[in-house]
Amino acid sequence: MRVLIADDDKDIIEFLQDFLEKRGHFIDVAFDGSKASDLIKENSYDLVFLDHNMPELTGLELAKLVKKNNPKTKTVMITGYPSMKDFFAKSVGIDEYISKPCRLEDIKNIVDKYS
Repeated sequence: MRVLIADDDKDIIEFLQDFLEKRGHFIDVAFDGSKASDLIKENSYDLVFLDHNMPELTGLELAKLVKKNNPKTKTVMITGYPSMKDFFAKSVGIDEYISKPCRLEDIKNIVDKYS
């Protein structure tokens, strides 16, 4: 799978990237919304992990762009606000969400579901 990880937290990117690369997935990373936007416009992804709060563009804004460019791409919102799950799903069609701190089991389940 081709995966984009967009998060301004270096530790989360490294955590996800390490896990996904070990499983044979192709990973692109972005530390801010602007870079993520450029990558989304240039590439087609199977799965996109989006941080809710990022510089320049939010995860919600990026999710809208993902769905506009490729409606089949699955999106995963990473958030410290688990009570916002229904809002995310209804507002832009987020497919999954992960609460911070991220747990490896949650990521594995999502990746297995869409692989």
